[in-house]
Amino acid sequence: MSITWKELQETCLRKMDSLDGVALTKDSNNAAYLYGMPAAANEALMLLATNGRYWKKLLTITQGEGETATEGEPLGGFLAYDLRQLAEGFYCIDKIKRASGTEYGTYSGYLMEGDHVLLLPAEDEGTFRIWYNAYPTRITAETAADFPIDLHEEAAHYVAHYMAGQLYKHDDISIAQIYMNEFFEWMERLAESGRKADGRNAGSGGWTSVKNYY
Repeated sequence: MSITWKELQETCLRKMDSLDGVALTKDSNNAAYLYGMPAAANEALMLLATNGRYWKKLLTITQGEGETATEGEPLGGFLAYDLRQLAEGFYCIDKIKRASGTEYGTYSGYLMEGDHVLLLPAEDEGTFRIWYNAYPTRITAETAADFPIDLHEEAAHYVAHYMAGQLYKHDDISIAQIYMNEFFEWMERLAESGRKADGRNAGSGGWTSVKNYY
């Protein structure tokens, strides 16, 4: 089960001894911390999603005749797709699979233009399942309390540590520094465990990074 935004806020406040009782309530002791939490959380989410363990999402593109075909921009013998427009939170491609008729498997006949435009040969018809590494959804002041954090659960647990380290440095720099040191140590371990987890998946027909990240 994903960790929610409310749970991160509560955990962060407990680390700073600023939560009275069990439930999250805003008061004069924690108002400033709560105000600064979205920015601190977004910093941690970005670090963990790009340096810890990638958060993967799926985009499906269909090429061929018919109403179900995805609209691409013709470029020579290719169709171009802007992944920043089509893929929510696109960071980089992990792997592409193609289904055509009775065949299904890894597809390597694509090109990338810049860092976000996908070029598929126009003659290659079928359904392309594009697995990509994604940026996490940003936290704002309007984020709902029950919003699930866009990270693997083992990564999401570390976010509150970073938040506390950033928010508590004006109150107790020594404790804040401990939290930050622990966060970056855990992030290195997370990157290693992520490589092992994705390696196991790849061994069973799952993910294999085309950019050799894992």
